[in-house]
Amino acid sequence: MKTLSVIRIIFSCLILFLWLGPLQAGKKPEEQSGYEQNKDVGLKAPKGAEILFDGTMESVRKNWEMWPKKEMDITWKIMDNPNGKGRTLMTSGGKSWGSHDLVTKKKYSSYEGHVEFIMMGARGDGKSDGYTNSGVYMQNRYEIQIESPKGKDIADPYNWKIGGHGIAAFCMDRVPDRNAWRPNGQWHAFHFIFKDAQWDGDKKVANARATVWWNGIKVHDNAEVQKANGGIKVTSAPGGLKLQEHGQDVRYRNVWIIDQSG
Repeated sequence: MKTLSVIRIIFSCLILFLWLGPLQAGKKPEEQSGYEQNKDVGLKAPKGAEILFDGTMESVRKNWEMWPKKEMDITWKIMDNPNGKGRTLMTSGGKSWGSHDLVTKKKYSSYEGHVEFIMMGARGDGKSDGYTNSGVYMQNRYEIQIESPKGKDIADPYNWKIGGHGIAAFCMDRVPDRNAWRPNGQWHAFHFIFKDAQWDGDKKVANARATVWWNGIKVHDNAEVQKANGGIKVTSAPGGLKLQEHGQDVRYRNVWIIDQSG
């Protein structure tokens, strides 16, 4: 009897998921059900949060260092907001991924955080359209991908079936549950709650977990994440929040974190 009840619940959830998915297809994030404005662009850092970037190079030098060689001079640049007021932090220095990233000097285990970004295509061409790639790394291990659509998906990005290397996916680990796309030249937000993996000494006994909102839409709900991608290996040591340089023009602002490691 209990088995029958469990099967009915699972079946009902599956039907609900299949029914809701098409209803959200083709809609902007703010038009979708479950949209949370207080997890979207413009969310102010609460009292007690660590402001990692406030629009100044001073905040960059204070809180960040280059990756993979921290002795490198910071190559990223402070630039005007291409879509409004304020100053932004632009990726710069590398022509491919992994050579000129920025990672926080402070290392974290568990935390809540917020990062806003805008994709601007190729650097220096004065246009926002075009392929763009970057990433936000939890603990310098688990990458939340930033990527504009390619190929046939360019024509209909709101119905883009995002894969393991697409935007808001934990890269090659877990795809986002929903599509909350906004075009290049518009601001995006990742808001996240990250829980460190559980350890018995150096033995991992449970995977890390993350809840992520992309543009106000929850796309990962306390999901297990386990694949390290282009940063440090998965160990019990804490890691920094990292922003990836990939060779295109991506700009960041309103970057803050609440350390919950204790």
